[in-house]
Amino acid sequence: MRKLLITLCLLALQACSNDDQPVNPVDALPPITQTGENTFACLINGKPFFSSSDRRASYTFADGAYTLGISGSRSDEGIITTVSLVGLDIEQAVEETEYLLKSDVSGNFFGRYAIYNLGVEAYVTYDQVPGVLKISKLNLEDGFISGTFEFAAQDEEGNTLNFTDGRFDLKF
Repeated sequence: MRKLLITLCLLALQACSNDDQPVNPVDALPPITQTGENTFACLINGKPFFSSSDRRASYTFADGAYTLGISGSRSDEGIITTVSLVGLDIEQAVEETEYLLKSDVSGNFFGRYAIYNLGVEAYVTYDQVPGVLKISKLNLEDGFISGTFEFAAQDEEGNTLNFTDGRFDLKF
């Protein structure tokens, strides 16, 4: 009888484990959507990043070139972190396709991660290991853009962060 009681207690404790928390960090991210849900999230070195304070998308044409900006930010204890995807002075109109994320120069698409805390610490994509930005929906009529991204970014000292399973569905 005592063994049965101990076994039942152990089973009860096991059943009370934290099943609400996903085993796979990707499962914690919002679903990939294409309807203007105003979401932005990714994994940074395997840990979930959720945009909580600011999500933005912009698409402009000026001086004969297109510029695309997609970003998500969060604020934790006075430190602001931002993940950005940028197409700067692009000659062709942006389409529903894949773009390589390279160096932060005019004419390229690039990824950037910035930490604002009494200064700026920045990580940027680089040509040797280009990332990928996939635009799956660009709806200019209803004013939203959706897609996915993955990239590695380095700071000035060569430290690298990996951004995986990125997704966005943002209104302009």
